[in-house]
Amino acid sequence: MLETGNQLIVGRKPVLDALDSDMQIEKVLIERELTGEIEIKIRKLCRERSIPLQRIPRQVLDKASSANHQGVMCFVSLIEYQSFDELVDDLIFRKGEPVFVFLDQVKDVRNLGAIARSAEVLGASALVIPENSSAAINDFAIKASAGALLKLPISRVPSLQTALKTIRLHGVRIVATSMKDGNPIHKEDFSGPIALLMGSEEKGIRPHLQRTADTTVSIPQIGTTDSLNVSVATGVILYEIARQRGFPVNPE
Repeated sequence: MLETGNQLIVGRKPVLDALDSDMQIEKVLIERELTGEIEIKIRKLCRERSIPLQRIPRQVLDKASSANHQGVMCFVSLIEYQSFDELVDDLIFRKGEPVFVFLDQVKDVRNLGAIARSAEVLGASALVIPENSSAAINDFAIKASAGALLKLPISRVPSLQTALKTIRLHGVRIVATSMKDGNPIHKEDFSGPIALLMGSEEKGIRPHLQRTADTTVSIPQIGTTDSLNVSVATGVILYEIARQRGFPVNPE
């Protein structure tokens, strides 16, 4: 059964059919106690398609849908995710000096939407998010992005660390951010292909990802407030990158 109001597919066979099709799935929810052949098939398909799978109590599923969900449901994606490897190959070949924005554990949909809006306006090439521990790309995020999430190429990857290591092999420099310890952005050379790594407001970039960076930058501050909102900080850094590059027009 498809509930178009909230982009839900519920029931074991409908969810299996969706997973076995070309349909873009945001994530799959299954009852915590579900076992057997159905659970094995769903887990296998989610793993093959890199779709997040979450086990939750049955009462949570009951609240999400009044239909006979049989302990299984999935959310249909509102966007079409891009293959990371194909995206990297295409952008480096076509654009030469792309700017990838990697988001580590940015879980607020409004921040995600605002980041996408700044990224699209300021000429970033793509957004890369993890399969888990990331804000859902739902109608609230799309609204906050002013539609930018429907325009900007987005890739969802199982591991940000693996994706960053892969992108470095293509000659892309990884630029991490820090509240205080980095090179001031106006002194950093942002030429060449760049992967800009932004972390959550609560914890920043996780240490194992911070260690992958080729350089770390920070935004000089005048006031005494701890830091800028992650979406604002991303916009400031992307503006500096665009300024240094002379505000180039993206190729069609």
